[in-house]
Amino acid sequence: MQETKVATAIATGEAEQVAATLIAKVKQDLGASSPVLLMAFASTKQPLSQLMPLLSAAFPDSTVLGASTAGEFIETGDAKGATALFALCGDYRIFAGAATGLRAGSELAVMEALEGMPLHVVGYPNRTAILLLDPLAGSSEEAALMTAGMMGFDLRLAGGAAGDDLALKCTHVALGSRVLTDAVVIATVFSKKPLGVGVCHGHSPLSVPLTVTRAEGSIVHEIDGRPAWDVWVERTRAATEALGFDPAQLPAGDVGGFLLRFEAGLSQGEALKIRAPLFRVGAQSIGFACGIPEGTVFRITESEPHRQIDSAREAARRALAQVGGVPLAGAVVFDCICRNLILKDQFQTAIAGIYHELGQVPLAGFETYGEIALDVGDLSGFHNTTTVVLAFPK
Repeated sequence: MQETKVATAIATGEAEQVAATLIAKVKQDLGASSPVLLMAFASTKQPLSQLMPLLSAAFPDSTVLGASTAGEFIETGDAKGATALFALCGDYRIFAGAATGLRAGSELAVMEALEGMPLHVVGYPNRTAILLLDPLAGSSEEAALMTAGMMGFDLRLAGGAAGDDLALKCTHVALGSRVLTDAVVIATVFSKKPLGVGVCHGHSPLSVPLTVTRAEGSIVHEIDGRPAWDVWVERTRAATEALGFDPAQLPAGDVGGFLLRFEAGLSQGEALKIRAPLFRVGAQSIGFACGIPEGTVFRITESEPHRQIDSAREAARRALAQVGGVPLAGAVVFDCICRNLILKDQFQTAIAGIYHELGQVPLAGFETYGEIALDVGDLSGFHNTTTVVLAFPK
């Protein structure tokens, strides 16, 4: 059986030069091995429309996936305005598809992306799906659940929602040289050994329970009968004053960062499931990355830096446990942008924690507008404010 190998690279600059740097680094690290899967996580400084054709041409036998980002990193550190590349070699069978129209209906988009994709491959008993999507379409959780429902709940699912450096205007995903918005990309990885998926968040409740009283799809208009924006500002006031800013006075470009720092936590027994408010709609409403039904009860949440670091390490431990603790070849990490907003200069500490928990193997990832992690039998796979680790055993 071919040995599993992982190579990672990161570079800044113009798209053409970045592509050349990444390609050279990966080819050097892999030697004679040819990657079966490449994932490019690119800032808006290196548009995917320029980057993806170059990567696809350099690795014509690889499945090449891409997502725009809000930050990029590999095991050696994080960056802004960069592209991170993950390359996988080994005995895998990989199939991928993409479709637009996610906003109009996640079911049709997912069906189109999955068209012709096999559910089984002889000799490769383990399936893991990688899902990349446009969160601004407002159908992230619906797309994750639809993917699992159509493929069967006996698979693991991991992935992330694309970013755009906190502009919150247009995010992109890509398959090969196809670069799309309002879209979903799905790849199925068939493997001899099971891959590991670990997920964990570090948030705790800040507010009392609140109820969504008027909403349309992913847009929340009223909470407890009052304008949603007013409620968010009031319920976070003590925390924002301690941080030295007033959300009511924020410039339009800083509103998304405020909302992503104070996200919604839905009660699930003793646990919280986090949902990301992404942008202000008009004067009083808030847009989320997925549908928020009327009647939803939640609390606004916050987190201390040490909890974000601890939860990143825990996600890595959970991924490692799923592969039985065997040595890894490498990993992909999907990490919420809010964690970077909270950790700031300590974000590198969280990456280092993941790196050490996984056995100091190569890893690459990006800061997302939402994370996807679904294990066999789970009923909901879309997350926010989490670290998701997808681990590949040797």
